[in-house]
Amino acid sequence: MPLPSRATLPAAGLAALLLLPLTACAGAGQGNPSAATSASDAPTSAATSASGAPSAPGEVTPAVPASPVPPPGRTVPPPLSRTDPPSIGTPPKPPKPTEPTDRLPTDMIAGHVTRGGSGPCYGLVSEDGVEYALYGAGAGDLAEGSFVTLRISARSVRIDCGPGTPASIVTR
Repeated sequence: MPLPSRATLPAAGLAALLLLPLTACAGAGQGNPSAATSASDAPTSAATSASGAPSAPGEVTPAVPASPVPPPGRTVPPPLSRTDPPSIGTPPKPPKPTEPTDRLPTDMIAGHVTRGGSGPCYGLVSEDGVEYALYGAGAGDLAEGSFVTLRISARSVRIDCGPGTPASIVTR
């Protein structure tokens, strides 16, 4: 019988040729190239059920729980501590703010003159941002934009000196 020009292999033979390098590589990681196992060398624990009877192909078998006893040569690690770790606690409260030590007396204001001149009415914006309408008959010339510190009192005379909190300049 003449040989065909093209040789054909059965499907099982072709699969074996393809799987042979893969199984050799799997065993090479263990340092022994001949340690590759074939399907016939594989353990049959997956093929048998818990009762010992072989199971049908494709049937899922329950996993056997791991033994609580360590393998020989290994020791059991000590259990984790059952005590709670110390807590950090709450941080201390910040100290209460203290009053400024450079406070002016309540009858003194410091600020910039916004309406100046020879008087008797002036305008002033204090360091706190409060606008004052000041009356001072003998206060003299206050230049607009200058920074001044003045002693004031509640205005006793009803004179309109413009916008702001009405007050009188106390002269000595």
